[in-house]
Amino acid sequence: MFVHETKVKVRYAETDQMGVVHHANYALYYELARTECFEACSGITYESMEADGVMLPLLELQSKFLKPALYNQVLTVKSIVKELPTVRLNVEYEIYNEKEELINIGKTTLVFVDKNTRRPCHPPKNFMEGVSQYFN
Repeated sequence: MFVHETKVKVRYAETDQMGVVHHANYALYYELARTECFEACSGITYESMEADGVMLPLLELQSKFLKPALYNQVLTVKSIVKELPTVRLNVEYEIYNEKEELINIGKTTLVFVDKNTRRPCHPPKNFMEGVSQYFN
């Protein structure tokens, strides 16, 4: 299992008139955290994965809102990878406010896809080499 934490400061543009984060922004928080998580656990960037001919589109997204996130808060987004990726990669998320209260939980499923054929493929070897160390 691999867990990575990312800090996100809520910007004014992400909120409604009451200062509450609009629900659509949680997908952006997940993506930011997931991208940092991949780099931290595998040592490669998403950009380099695409340069090697593999893309990782989103197949599914789930999100449950427990408490509101507010303007100017610094949120902690935990990305949790519980199983070694295959053709699919599942990432769970926990978002905490500054009081360390759990305010959101989510999950994404992504699929490794060959950039040219747009067909599912196995993860790149260098990605798997970096990630595998956390699942022994």
